[in-house]
Amino acid sequence: MEEKSNKNTILVIDDTPMIISALCRILLPYYYIKVAKNGEEGIAIAKEYDICLILLDINMPGISGFDVISRLKESENTSSIPIILVTGAEESELESQGLQLGAIGYIKKPFEEEEILQRVKKYIGGLS
Repeated sequence: MEEKSNKNTILVIDDTPMIISALCRILLPYYYIKVAKNGEEGIAIAKEYDICLILLDINMPGISGFDVISRLKESENTSSIPIILVTGAEESELESQGLQLGAIGYIKKPFEEEEILQRVKKYIGGLS
């Protein structure tokens, strides 16, 4: 049986099942994955589990990805978790706003598998 104890855990926060499925398919061979379908659920998971990286959609019902970043950065337990925005938004102002709030990077949808793996590896390692 494969030893998985050295895997890092990534939290995917996105309201689109197709995006969640694609990210899980790409990342599951290398990382543990937690999934949240909205911002409130994502914040709760980030506070409960040892999360190494968050892949976060900006445009979601309820609270936006920007609100999620702000709330996570306010909490001592979650303020140091790196966050990469994953969004289909074309406006560069959104990218700037996300980075100003504390995101470490930005991936545009549609994304390539290799782009996801390289970005994740850059920030948390874990690929062998």
